[in-house]
Amino acid sequence: MAYKFYIEVYGCQMNVYDASRIADIMSTTGFIRTMEASEADILIFYTCNIREKAVNKLFSRIGALKKQKTTVVAVGGCVAQGEGEAIFKRNNINISFGSQMYHELPQYVNSVIENKADKILSLNLNHDTNEQGAKFECLPKRQTSSYSEFVTIQEGCNNFCTYCVVPYTRGCEYSRPVADVLSEIKGLLASGTKEIILIGQNVNSYDGEAPYINIGQTRGTWSLDRLILEISNLNGLKRLRYTTSHPKDLSINLMKVHSQIPVLTPFVHVPVQSGNDRILRIMNRKHTALEYVEKLQQFKAICPTIQFSSDFIVGFPTETEDEFYDTIRLAQRVKYTTSYSFKYSRRKDTPADKMEGQIPEDIKENRLKILQTSLLKDQINHNKAIIGTTQEVLFDKAGKKKSQYIGKNIYLQSVIVESDDNLIGNFRNVFIESARENCVFGKLM
Repeated sequence: MAYKFYIEVYGCQMNVYDASRIADIMSTTGFIRTMEASEADILIFYTCNIREKAVNKLFSRIGALKKQKTTVVAVGGCVAQGEGEAIFKRNNINISFGSQMYHELPQYVNSVIENKADKILSLNLNHDTNEQGAKFECLPKRQTSSYSEFVTIQEGCNNFCTYCVVPYTRGCEYSRPVADVLSEIKGLLASGTKEIILIGQNVNSYDGEAPYINIGQTRGTWSLDRLILEISNLNGLKRLRYTTSHPKDLSINLMKVHSQIPVLTPFVHVPVQSGNDRILRIMNRKHTALEYVEKLQQFKAICPTIQFSSDFIVGFPTETEDEFYDTIRLAQRVKYTTSYSFKYSRRKDTPADKMEGQIPEDIKENRLKILQTSLLKDQINHNKAIIGTTQEVLFDKAGKKKSQYIGKNIYLQSVIVESDDNLIGNFRNVFIESARENCVFGKLM
């Protein structure tokens, strides 16, 4: 009997990439993928543990999708790593597997199906970087490819921000070898992929082992800027992006490649989290607000077309109202194209969870509204600034109305047009005619 599996993913781009590789592994080991949960014998959830809301949503979703037909329920990724044994107390979960162990999932599923095991916990968060790379060596060739694809080049984090679970759920920093990254990207481009997005928890700390390039050259490591230069020369590449960057690892060389490589988008996501130095210090962010702003100014001087997005946390333990307004002032100074802002969410076993001075929810909620109102003004201004210009847009989905399509320009601004042709997966030039808060409207050239 061929068992069908359904996979649902929550969270960051890293999780999206991992889920696609899980689907490849399952498909190449005899299981059949279905896009309908009601048809599945095996339900797989690959998950985020950054905020409590995402965890609660996961368990609610499992309860809604689990049917009498369901043979196996498997939960993987960061929430599995964070919950440990406790995860089996909820929703009749059979398998819980960590982000370094998803290449073993078919074996675990077969063990449950064959009644060799009822509960399987496989976390193995190994901090040996040699063993961390083992899963990548087991991955099959990509089974499918789209016009835009994520490629993991780095995972894990050594920064240990006091609010963040990533070092505990993803482990220490590991960079994939240059040859492996290039091989995967070449395969995607040969299959018709046009946009590559390099991803990692701290992508600009990439330090991958490089092959021998020329006779007599010694083996060494490549930083992200060197890897980008090599990728930019590959045939078929139309657009290149990377995310997420830590401010302390934004190098001069990385800034320079943005002014040298046309396919590399002039847009970088650089999370700041807070604009107050005391809060940044107890967050363990390893930079001050001024150092952050000066680095972005330096980036602008080297590459005048560059724009930025960021992440913000409001209501971090002991944050005063004046300290919160330091964040507002920093955001107003930088003027981000887009931003992502959240209330501080306590995560078990992180240092911030044990701090005194936790901020009440109503205060966090009010601060979030104030910050988002301020950030939205800059976003609207950036949208209005491209009215009357022609933008190259990669279309990725249909709009709400008939014959409407939505795509992204180089600054990840949403662009909406009308067309009788299916535009999904295509680059088209669009003349921008009007703007709203979260999108702009235009016509095809």
